[in-house]
Amino acid sequence: MTQINLTITCTDGVSLSAVLVVPEQAKAVVQINGGTGFRKEYYLKYAQYLATHGFVSLVYDYRGNASSAPQDLRNCAFNYLEYGQKDMAAVLDFLDERFPHLPKLILGHSVGGQKVGFMPNLQKVKGLVTFATGAGYLPKMKAWQGLKSYYFFYLFGPLSIARYGYVASKRFGIMEDLPRQVFLDWRLFCSKPMYFFDPKIYGISVPKGQYDELPFPVKVYSCSDDQICTPENQAAFWKNVHSDQGIQFSVLRPNDWGLQEIGHNGVFPSRFQETLWPEVRKALENML
Repeated sequence: MTQINLTITCTDGVSLSAVLVVPEQAKAVVQINGGTGFRKEYYLKYAQYLATHGFVSLVYDYRGNASSAPQDLRNCAFNYLEYGQKDMAAVLDFLDERFPHLPKLILGHSVGGQKVGFMPNLQKVKGLVTFATGAGYLPKMKAWQGLKSYYFFYLFGPLSIARYGYVASKRFGIMEDLPRQVFLDWRLFCSKPMYFFDPKIYGISVPKGQYDELPFPVKVYSCSDDQICTPENQAAFWKNVHSDQGIQFSVLRPNDWGLQEIGHNGVFPSRFQETLWPEVRKALENML
């Protein structure tokens, strides 16, 4: 396989840092959309694994995040919706231009599955597989995670913005630093039971996108020990999403796989190479 470090330019001129992994013989392309505050390197091992099974795979950092962040985040005006409207869309256009004859699939982790419906070029996508994607309503998280999230959104975040002008979370080992407006949008959505589908913002400050008519099949993975994407939060999100080709749900239970835990961040670490990695790969292959 060949691994290429590259930059993808969005329609508004914003540059995204990316890594493309190309197998010797390719059968399809997988765009890996990461979670909020994750570095693209978190997903690189899985991208390399997919390449050994014939998938061209690409990982990247969203605007304002990790290697795609400007030198000074204090004056960064990026917002959360742009992850889907501009970043995910630009990555897909790049992949479609570079591999025009290969089917395009999306693998989305958390927000990486949430924002897909905002992409204006979904006609290029053949299928979507998501993991840990749902609403992020704080009262419906598991108790301890809910308390940590309240602390992050209503104490740590505001104090950090007041001090630095952005959410300086990396130095505390929480996640990558976040632009101010990304954080504020995220907090707003997590204050609503139906996330950005809340009727007071959806179709008003939040565009409707294509959530009521996704033109491809969807496979939704959740795990029983996810503290954030609980069954209630998952249901609140996906009841607003429709596909004529169907949405299939699967629950991953650690005991079924001989694992102690999976959690919200699971599937992608190397410790799941013999268990969950093939499971998700097969879901992608089933969409070809």
